[in-house]
Amino acid sequence: RCKAVNLIVNIQKNVRKYGFEMATRQAWKCGIKANLVKRVVGVAKGQIVCVVEGVRPELSTEINNPLHCAEKQGKYVFVGGIVWLPNDLLAPGFPDFMFMHVRNLGPKHKYMTDDELFLNLA
Repeated sequence: RCKAVNLIVNIQKNVRKYGFEMATRQAWKCGIKANLVKRVVGVAKGQIVCVVEGVRPELSTEINNPLHCAEKQGKYVFVGGIVWLPNDLLAPGFPDFMFMHVRNLGPKHKYMTDDELFLNLA
């Protein structure tokens, strides 16, 4: 059985335009791997700034993605789940890895198990 994975996404380019949550959920080119993703982690300037737990993948459409356009056709948007943003700092359950730096992350998105994610936190 495949392990649930984290999708680590670099949202630096789009965070100003879309905000933390929508930039993190946004249409990613994942293919079949999308079905393994249980958590999407948005990173800007190397730092975790948005976490969406318990997501499910859907192919992007006008219905499930307010930012859908032709170039997002065939890409996945991650819907549902619980969203954690920097200003939720005092909420119960706030992820303890928020604001940590992720090593080895380029401009492309990456899949990591929980173990791999925690090994790459600094």
